[in-house]
Amino acid sequence: MTEHSGESARPRRSKWFWVGILVPVAIVVLSASSWIVGYLSNTDGIQVGDCYAITTFGDVDADPAKADCGSIEANAKAGAKTDAGGACPAGEYDQLVVDKTFASYKLCMMINAKQGDCLENFLADSVAYQKVSCSDPTKDAEVVKVVDSVATCDDTEATHLKSYSTPPSTVCVKSAK
Repeated sequence: MTEHSGESARPRRSKWFWVGILVPVAIVVLSASSWIVGYLSNTDGIQVGDCYAITTFGDVDADPAKADCGSIEANAKAGAKTDAGGACPAGEYDQLVVDKTFASYKLCMMINAKQGDCLENFLADSVAYQKVSCSDPTKDAEVVKVVDSVATCDDTEATHLKSYSTPPSTVCVKSAK
């Protein structure tokens, strides 16, 4: 005779049962963690006055690349930053709308150049102007005057005026077109 203790024997669960439960739970936890880390770490570090190496204006999906203001790559400077739907201050700013998952914003960009610098793609719509050597055959504009206030270009050979209210400055440009 066998003794019966009153407890029924539980069927042992296979390891595949636990894999079937743990894998979806792990996926949900990792996805939620990734979203939370992305949301909390979204400090874009964009500061007014910083210089950037911009290749295109308009809408982009990543922060622009910072550059040393004195380098040839640093073609634009942040004059103002607003939310994506905001307006730039008064002036001739080139706009860069950064549309990321956790943050969207607009940068109001100014030309980062000094008198004597030459540019290519100055009159392009979305392709960003680039600093080039003045002997470069792609050059289509030259900066003839830069003033740290809102001014006119009447005393220059400038064909284009880029005036910015924030911070107040004016860039006078002589273009071939």
